[in-house]
Amino acid sequence: MNRPLNTQMLIAAPLLIFAFSACTPTLLVKPNGLQGEYDEPILVVKQAGVNAMAIHGFVITQDTDTYVEGYRPIQWGGRPFCRPGGERAAIWLEQTGPSRTRVAVHSEKMTFHMCQKEWTGPILLEIRKTLEQSK
Repeated sequence: MNRPLNTQMLIAAPLLIFAFSACTPTLLVKPNGLQGEYDEPILVVKQAGVNAMAIHGFVITQDTDTYVEGYRPIQWGGRPFCRPGGERAAIWLEQTGPSRTRVAVHSEKMTFHMCQKEWTGPILLEIRKTLEQSK
């Protein structure tokens, strides 16, 4: 027996609103505390951050002198119920001396996607690795 259209809409509408609201991006929040500080000018550290995000599959969406933000596109295919991607990450840069730069990184997973990762550690590690190799 089919339910009337109105009853189906009453059931489906809240579910759709909830699902789409979970995908709405929120502002990334700068983490407290020291995450990294390097004896390099801000432009050098920023480029290392942009490279680190690219290495991990991020597409840059915002790029200013002291801030870089990006997201990882969702990858389709592969294992059932496992769609990597959809994460967002941001890098904050602060010049603390003539050749000294402080870095803060924060990443965020989307609510309803499995196989997502936390990217703060890998991005910081890649920045440090790149800066060490450039010396």
